Amino acid sequence: MRILHLTDTHLYADPDARHYGRIDTRAAFAAVLDRLRTVEDVDLVVHAGDASEDGSEESYRVLHAMLDAFAESLDAQLAVAMGNHDVPAAYAAAIAPGDRGDHVQDRVLDVPGGGRCVVLDSSVPGAGYGHLEPEQLDWLRRVLEQPAPEGPDGARPGTVLVIHHPPLGAATTMLRALELDGVDELGEILTGSDVRVVLSGHYHHEMNGSLAGIPVHVAPGITNVVDPVSAGEHECSYALSGASLLQLPDQPSSAVSISSATWRSGGDADGDVAVPVYDFGPEQIAQIARDAGR
Repeated sequence: MRILHLTDTHLYADPDARHYGRIDTRAAFAAVLDRLRTVEDVDLVVHAGDASEDGSEESYRVLHAMLDAFAESLDAQLAVAMGNHDVPAAYAAAIAPGDRGDHVQDRVLDVPGGGRCVVLDSSVPGAGYGHLEPEQLDWLRRVLEQPAPEGPDGARPGTVLVIHHPPLGAATTMLRALELDGVDELGEILTGSDVRVVLSGHYHHEMNGSLAGIPVHVAPGITNVVDPVSAGEHECSYALSGASLLQLPDQPSSAVSISSATWRSGGDADGDVAVPVYDFGPEQIAQIARDAGR
């Protein structure tokens, strides 16, 4: 299974809105999709959440007007997860309800060439951190009791799990205030399952780790990319966009291959990539942490 992993488009209903007063998120997304049109043999396109910035129905219609045609051009299945800026009920009204109703966007999608994608909604209304309710974990446990469909010639690519908030510890002070709750419980459910990889967004920078021995990959953001290494006491992001490409071999005994890339944003109104989109100091970071919702 070959997967194109996108995340964090932060689209608005208002076409004139700018993220942090600077990034035209529609233009940034369009530039990424245009760059990726030459990618071949994609089976699954994943958008790992924060599709919208304002949680509006119109922003989801904009998303799917762009993304449906793109996935169709690749002859690929499409999966969209909810992030902390998303509103599941608005997505349900504009696009489709989840498998468990309008207010939680959990769903299972079979991939035509074999395998499946399971999407978990980790959003919490009005909060930045992630959480999975016991009912969601019970649902996931039941789903994973049955293995994913085999592909042609007995190929077993298994299950791809998509969840916006990564089940990994964050690299910066601000992002640690926005982490996912209940990672140990999730890991217990994944142990022994046919989940081959967990795909996430939220952190706006590439990150790799594992949960229950399963690779976890965080793709760089499309609306901006965070610098988790050299910012020190500050939290900085830059006018870059990124994406990842993964290859799941047909048999579960083989390793998952992951590649990521970033490019200058196609939606940057400033034009100087050396100037941060934002540069939060310690006081701003502390306030964001207080406002995270815990």
